[in-house]
Amino acid sequence: MTETIRVLAVGDPAVEAYADEAWGLISAYEQRHQVKVYFDIIPFEQYYGRMIAAFQGEQDYDVVMVAGHLWLKDFVDQGYLAAADYPQGADWNLQDIVPVVRRELEVDGIPYLYPSFCDGHMVLYRKSVVARCLGSLPRDVITTDELLEMAAKCHKQTEMCGIVLKAHPSEILLDFLPYLRNEGIDAFDSKTHVPTFNNDQGRTALRKYIHLRQYAPQNTHTYGNDEVREEFQHLRSVFAVTWGGQLGVVLDERCEQPEDIGFAALRTAWNVTWSFAINSRSYKKKEANALLKYLTSPQVDRIIGRSAGSPVRRSTYNKDAERYGWYSAHLHMIENCARPLPMMDHAGEVLGVLYGKISKAFQAELTVEEALQQAEAEILSMQKEVKSS
Repeated sequence: MTETIRVLAVGDPAVEAYADEAWGLISAYEQRHQVKVYFDIIPFEQYYGRMIAAFQGEQDYDVVMVAGHLWLKDFVDQGYLAAADYPQGADWNLQDIVPVVRRELEVDGIPYLYPSFCDGHMVLYRKSVVARCLGSLPRDVITTDELLEMAAKCHKQTEMCGIVLKAHPSEILLDFLPYLRNEGIDAFDSKTHVPTFNNDQGRTALRKYIHLRQYAPQNTHTYGNDEVREEFQHLRSVFAVTWGGQLGVVLDERCEQPEDIGFAALRTAWNVTWSFAINSRSYKKKEANALLKYLTSPQVDRIIGRSAGSPVRRSTYNKDAERYGWYSAHLHMIENCARPLPMMDHAGEVLGVLYGKISKAFQAELTVEEALQQAEAEILSMQKEVKSS
């Protein structure tokens, strides 16, 4: 009987490329190894619950995609992940993976993840509009204050929106995070993991982010990746901040005037490496490791880079830099700008509180003060309960 390897994957352009018959990545592997590979692709807003169900044995998956450092330590501590068995040969080449990405794949020196693609903050803008409104183009690396000022000026001088925000409740925390960091603080202490956002800097950051709403589409609070893509592709917004893993699809054949798009990195960016992990409950760990060796090989990384826009291997950036104009800006972002959040216990639940409160402040259901105070109190209570259990 043919073995089936079941993969739970997050809905994203990179993942669509793995399953797309136009590329033939999965069918080629199935024919070569006489196995079946089942990719179950789930939208991001539904993904976390399905992932936990898989780890707890309620659903049957051998491989599960994990948002790198964001969830890694928690899942390792919970015993959800099996250690990765990286290939030793030169054809896979661990050292080819960008060092900052490579460091995100392990806990206490033990590797658990096979890297797929990066999702970090990238700024896109319409060069002709910005040059006309501002007299010059942005620098390669900009601050959120500079972005706010430029979006406001362009909004007032053109019929386009100044900026489109990815402010859906499932996206808003990470969209807001660079504004928090711009004020000199982060969401959590890097060592103790206690909240550090409920203070004057945090309130200033959230007010600035909410202020941007007046330059954004009316329904920007409902926008995720696809809505941001459509808004920017069709010349309805001058600036957009999206994930590096969306750049390939933003600049696909649907994009109007792609030659007019410029790229910049946010100085206070965040980045995560979406990766494949082997479910510790799987009894097909050898087969899963073999599949993941193939899916994260240098050859496949070039295809994923082309589709998603954010490869993880140095060789891909070197070979395709001239073909894909954003590669140099993206590599600079992940290597020099982006900082991770701390690897926290129960990160999904803790961050979920902050997502919810920030969303309520953005939609004026809570004041800025109420949102940050309530988030801090609920997270501290949650962390205290975890420590005492």
